[in-house]
Amino acid sequence: MGELMLAAAGTAAAGFIVWGADPRRRAYGILLLPGISLAAGLFAWIILQFTPVVTSPSFYWLSWAIPVLAGPAAAVTAALAAGARRTARDKDELERILKL
Repeated sequence: MGELMLAAAGTAAAGFIVWGADPRRRAYGILLLPGISLAAGLFAWIILQFTPVVTSPSFYWLSWAIPVLAGPAAAVTAALAAGARRTARDKDELERILKL
């Protein structure tokens, strides 16, 4: 249970860090990237619980390390994908409104 709490706290914190580092963070809400990071990290944790890796004493650390790495990776991917599209869409909409 401890590794679940560590994975949840670590991935959510990393999601907030990614949100803070993104220059296009005004294009979407504050909870989007931490939510994606948390979902990806906990999904990785659940998948790892069904594998025999976590029962091995020498590989037990993977049950908390992989989710903490998977969460920020998903948040960075989402920031790159959502931020650019949303910024371009907002710019086009602003130009359309200003032409009226």
